[in-house]
Amino acid sequence: MTGSTDITVRILYQWDEALSQTAGFRPAGSRAALIDWTVLPLPIDESVPDPVMRAVARTAISMGTVAYRLFFKEALPNGVSVYRAPRAWIGKRVLDRMTRTWPADIATAITPEATVDIFFQYWHMQAQTALVLRNDSLSDESMDRLRRARDWRDLPFPADAKLLIAPAVDGEGVLLAAAHRDELDVAVQAVADELRRAGVAVTIGGPV
Repeated sequence: MTGSTDITVRILYQWDEALSQTAGFRPAGSRAALIDWTVLPLPIDESVPDPVMRAVARTAISMGTVAYRLFFKEALPNGVSVYRAPRAWIGKRVLDRMTRTWPADIATAITPEATVDIFFQYWHMQAQTALVLRNDSLSDESMDRLRRARDWRDLPFPADAKLLIAPAVDGEGVLLAAAHRDELDVAVQAVADELRRAGVAVTIGGPV
């Protein structure tokens, strides 16, 4: 575990999206910010630092229930409900995998401790996407998109979500996207406040 005194965090409104490979996670017309960090000395692994995971999880839960893609179902934390993907016939499943539109199981989390699980569900492979819900449930349309969408650029921001959370390349950054700038700013400020309470130095970039 990395101590908070070893970490500095930036929350950016402008960054190199090609380098970070975040463009595909941004629904059409959305506003976004990227959380990145520096850890010294360099860690052995490159997982998301604990204070960043906790800050994002607490912020997300303060805004609503969190729905995310579930790939590993073993030893799930308390506060998680699971919605299994429909099981198609074998030919359809093969086609889904070939076209990169596989349907993932979905989990919903109602506590910060449960929400941290998003960072252990293929986060480093950029397979994860999470939505912070306006209500306690997703519409069928949003559920299907969360199960399947690999590229959100041509999709509208889900009307029943306040915030989308996704990984940068190799999991070394956290993308926050919202339909409206004011909701994005609320999330950014909440993450920064949580990090500062944990003793982490944070800088916030300027507006786009």
